[in-house]
Amino acid sequence: MPRVSDAYLAARREQVLDAVRICVDRSGLQGATMEGIIQASGMSTGTVYKYIRSKDEGIEAAMGTTLDGLTLALLPHLTAEPLPPPPVVMEQLMTTLEEFTRREDYSLLRVAMHGWSAALSNPDLLDKTAGTYRAFRDLLQGAATTWRADGHLPEDADPADVAASLLALMMGFAAQQGMLGDTGAAAQARGFAALFGSGQGEEPAQKRTTPRPRAARKR
Repeated sequence: MPRVSDAYLAARREQVLDAVRICVDRSGLQGATMEGIIQASGMSTGTVYKYIRSKDEGIEAAMGTTLDGLTLALLPHLTAEPLPPPPVVMEQLMTTLEEFTRREDYSLLRVAMHGWSAALSNPDLLDKTAGTYRAFRDLLQGAATTWRADGHLPEDADPADVAASLLALMMGFAAQQGMLGDTGAAAQARGFAALFGSGQGEEPAQKRTTPRPRAARKR
């Protein structure tokens, strides 16, 4: 028999994990079953069990590969040289997050929220999830360090504090979009720019000698 390629096996495994995500999105963590996963995959029972041995194993794998893939998609925006100002990078990050989580058969944002819930009662999944978020927060901290050196943040800004706030903003965007679905990356980027400046032609924070004028309050 001809040898099955690694790419073929990886594609089949991803097909199974997509079936897990579909079932979690439709039925939640408790409602998802191996029977439902098998049906959603379109594969035989034996084939599915070759890739995952249980629902919990499938959920862990589906969440893990999703986080890994998202991190790889976001990475270029935080390691670009030269690094754009914070509002520009945040727009890039949120746009990529929105595009990455857009799926035809399910909402990856809702699946992610179920994953957060599952991690709270699954030590292995929590360890994996928390580790990935900490690593991404470290990337944000590195970007914040660069922004401070470039004058886009005050000299006394703590990059760790900035990174924690930016991660909270991104996780909040994911939760809001997953729950409400009535906003998007463009709206978030406009709001961020309104709060912190557009990043286009902005005078660096360290070089400002006078505060920005405040808009007149309507009476």
